[in-house]
This record gives sequence, structure tokens and C-alpha cells, in this order.
Amino acid sequence: MKTIYLILVLLSTFVVHAYAQQKPYMDYVLSWDGDTSILEVELTYSASQKDSTVFVFGDPSFGGQNDIFNVIKNIRVSEPEVVRIDSATRQITVYHNGAKVPQLRYEIDGSFNESQPTVASQTELFRPVISKGFLTLVNKQFTLEITDESNPLVSFIWRDHPENFNYFNSVVPSQTDPSQKLSAYYNQVSEMVYFVMGSNIDVREYNVMGIPYYSVTTKEDKYGNDLQGSLSPFFERYFPSIHRFWNDTDFPFYFLAASALQNNQKEIGAGGFGIRNGFVMKLGRAFGTWEKYVTAHETAHTWVGIKMMLGKASFDHQWFGEGFNDYTTLINLANSKIYGQEEFLHYLNEETLKKHYESEVKGAPNDAIAANYWTDYANYGKLPYRRGLIYAFYLDNQIRLASNGKFTLRNMLLDLYRYRKAKSKDEALTVDDFISAGATYIDKAALSQQVKQFMIEGIPIDFNSVKLIDAFNVEINDSIPKLNLSEGADLATIYQW
Repeated sequence: MKTIYLILVLLSTFVVHAYAQQKPYMDYVLSWDGDTSILEVELTYSASQKDSTVFVFGDPSFGGQNDIFNVIKNIRVSEPEVVRIDSATRQITVYHNGAKVPQLRYEIDGSFNESQPTVASQTELFRPVISKGFLTLVNKQFTLEITDESNPLVSFIWRDHPENFNYFNSVVPSQTDPSQKLSAYYNQVSEMVYFVMGSNIDVREYNVMGIPYYSVTTKEDKYGNDLQGSLSPFFERYFPSIHRFWNDTDFPFYFLAASALQNNQKEIGAGGFGIRNGFVMKLGRAFGTWEKYVTAHETAHTWVGIKMMLGKASFDHQWFGEGFNDYTTLINLANSKIYGQEEFLHYLNEETLKKHYESEVKGAPNDAIAANYWTDYANYGKLPYRRGLIYAFYLDNQIRLASNGKFTLRNMLLDLYRYRKAKSKDEALTVDDFISAGATYIDKAALSQQVKQFMIEGIPIDFNSVKLIDAFNVEINDSIPKLNLSEGADLATIYQW
């Protein structure tokens, strides 16, 4: 009887294993020698008895794409398979011809155009940073999108890598050995996976309200930065502040990665992108007031812009995704005392109100932004940030006045967040949801008209006729509003939670 039971267990184990192997998968094996700008990639994947598999490399919304097949190179397969490349569609088609275990090999070239290294490192986000002793990499920069599988299991492992380099990954941050396999489902990978490896990397762990937070930085750079020291106030004050703002600590972990570029032709500021449970920053000068803002803004996107979006695409209502995020950023910088009165008012007045009301496109309708975003970023790219922040400040004041200070914009945003959590994953928040959330605090018809005029049609708010809470006063010079704090007003009192 025991023998029969053992056989049944073994058969069950075999069936489970066989079933697991039949699930669609993509296994990436990575190699880098630590010296060159070349990442070698070997991809083994399931073909599900298909005659061919079609992959797509790159994402046009993720930075420039002008020379993408100078980044992915030497694409090859082994007989009997045959590969065909269509550069116009970025498609890589593999004809299997009966191959049992399909495999695709290629290289990712991180080298820059020597005449324009700064431009390449900042605007060509699809190009990874791979240089002597230092590598930063997100999956969009080396993985392939498979066109006919919805949810394969994806794994990553490093075959060759420098033994003495520090390493960080965004799948399992506590796993510090590159030779250990990482696995994730495709829907997780689609939200980006981050790797950093190098001799000049410092990784520190913080406990923020019970959540593991990781600070990943370069140790030394030519700008004299102490990046770990510059970032520590965020882990000690800003991140606790924004978790309290949203009443949300439902995170497995979070990371902030800041690496200083060494190939600049001239000093530039900070840029980067948010990914699943983290933010990656490329820094091109000393870490200062603007870099504090960028760090705060991008990490605040965890909520507005990632957990909460209006519409189904990021361009639908950037006035909310960028502008309202900017406002929550600014008031949390004030709450955490990383920004004082001077920095707070400078960002409101000089970086937002002045530039918006002087802009030639300040009255452009919302649907004009997507068409002009990449071709005229200086005007259209910044438009939703400024327009949305100004309206968020205005709306916050109107809610405070209507409720005699009992409620603020935070209450409305928390209600909207509850709307989001009550919806299915594939169901988007709408402008009507935004209006319904706000109608608890101010007149619904007035709110609907504000959104239509100020955000959709793009009509600038006329501050000549705007009433604000007593803590603020406004002066108008040459049609440009300028905000001031009233005597005795305190930011820490205005923005507390």
C-alpha cells in the first residue's frame, strides 16, 4: 500500500511539474564583463507548437526611438530556426521549423554617440547606461514583447558578471546575488524591472512605517555629491508624510535609485522615470532644490499617476496625473519640512504661475497636449503640470472655504482613491468620478463647470476674481498672479495630516 501511495505521489509531482513546464515562459540569461558597453542576452522561451513567434523591441512612448536597431544588435538563432527583422515595425520574427527549444540571442549596446552623450543619456530612455564599472538597466531596454501570449512567466539570471560589484534588483531587493534566478509574471514585468550593478554603487535599507525602503546611489561623482546623505531626509520625513497623506502602507517594498552621469558635456538637472515600487533618477549636477522636487514628484506618482489615473491612457488627463501629483508633492515637501516657505513660494510663483501665465500655449485645449508633447515639450510637455497644479491649489482653497476649514483637497482625493479601489483592475477612473468625489465638498455643477473650462478647454483661471483662505493673498502684475503667505501664516499648520 505504501508503495502504491509513493507511486501516486511521484506521478502527481510529475504531472504538476509537466503542467508548470507547459505554461508560457520567457527565460532571460544576461552577461556583462564590467568593462564594455555590451550586454549579452540569451532568451529561451515556449513556442506552444507554433510555426513562428513575433517579438517587438522597444516602446515609442519611452523616450526617443531614432536608432533602435543600433541598440539591439547581432540578433541570431540556431538552425533550423530562421530570424527576420522589420525595423519599421520593430518586429523580430522567429520561424521555428520544428525546433524543440526555441532560443534567441542578441546584444544590447549602451554606447553613446560621442558627439552627443548628454542628449543620448537623458532623452534616449530606451538606451541603458552600460559603461566601465557601472550598469543601470530596466527591462524595456533589453526584453522583448511577445505579441500573442498574455501572461507568460518571465525569469532573469546573470550568467557572467563581475564578482566584486554591488548589485540591486527591483523584483526581490533582498536578493543580492546576481546568479540567483528572479521570476515574475509578464504583467509585473510590463511595469518595468530595474537592475543596477557596479563598483561605485551603495545600497542601504530603511524601515519606513514598517515598509522596507531601499536607497540605491552612486558613491562618488564629479559633482561632489553625497547622494545617500541628500536622500536620507526623504526616507526619514517625506515618505512617512506621503504615506500618512494617503492613509496607505500597503506596499511590499519601495526603492529610490539615483545615479550620477559621468559623461556629460555640460551640467544638466535630474530626470528619470517611475517603475513598479520605485523611481530611477539620472543626475547631471549637484543635488539641490530642483533635484529635491524631482525626487519628491516622481516618488509621489506611486498614487496619482500609477494607482490613480483619469482615463485609460496617461495622456488622457495629464492635468490630473501630473498637475495634481505636483500639488501633493509640493504640500508634502512642506509638511516634511524639506521645503520651507521660500522654496514653496518659489515653486508656486516662479516655476508654475509665472511660466504658465506667460506661456503662448496656456489656453490650449487638453486634447492638444498628446499631439505636441514630444515635438514641443518645453511648452506642451509642461502645460499639464502647471495647469493641473494651479487648479489643485485653487480647488483646495475652495473646499477649505466651503467647509470653514473642516475639509481639504486631501479629503476629496482620499474619496477618489476609494473609488479607484472599488473598481476592477481594468476599469478606469473617469472625469465623472472626479466630479462625484468633489461634489461632497463643493457644488457639483460649479465643479463640473470648472473642470470643463479650466482643464478640458484650457481657459486659464482668472485670479482677479478668486477668493483664497486667509493664509494666502494674491497680487496681479501684468496679468501674472503671485501668491504670498499672510503675516503669521505657517505652512506646517496649513498642510498637516
